[in-house]
Amino acid sequence: MKSIRQFESLIDQQWVAISLEALTEGYLARLPHAEMKLDVAVLGKGHYSLLMEGLSFDVTIHGRQGHYQVTVNGNAFEVVLRDPKQLRHLAGEGVDSDGPVSVSAPMPGKLVRLLVAEGDSVGEGQGVAVVEAMKMQNELKAPRAGIIEKVRVAEGQAVNGGESLLTIR
Repeated sequence: MKSIRQFESLIDQQWVAISLEALTEGYLARLPHAEMKLDVAVLGKGHYSLLMEGLSFDVTIHGRQGHYQVTVNGNAFEVVLRDPKQLRHLAGEGVDSDGPVSVSAPMPGKLVRLLVAEGDSVGEGQGVAVVEAMKMQNELKAPRAGIIEKVRVAEGQAVNGGESLLTIR
């Protein structure tokens, strides 16, 4: 039986579904617009070495009950997680499906092409940007239909994993 852990993370004021599947060697992380294999070595309590697509990351994690301080290669991030199973009783409360939604870089790389501009209408699943990492290009798609409210990056710009590229309203 496969071991799959599902949770949501708060990214740019939007809850994003993430699943983590244990493999024979490592893990498979699934995000809305990307999938990546992770190899993890435990270095100590809350200290990990992460290998993702040929890149190495030194990661420390401190916190509890869904609120964590995560440091990746010296860069600190606040991470908020929740278990969607614990929220079923809310029947959709607290999630604003009409509010703005962010499209974020799934991994560090370079924004090679913007396929939209501020004010453009987009359909759900429409390509909005192309990020290149490790000489592979990933087309990022709109998670829902809407209007491009804000573009935060320019073509040719280096981007961090999880960085918000644009917002759809």
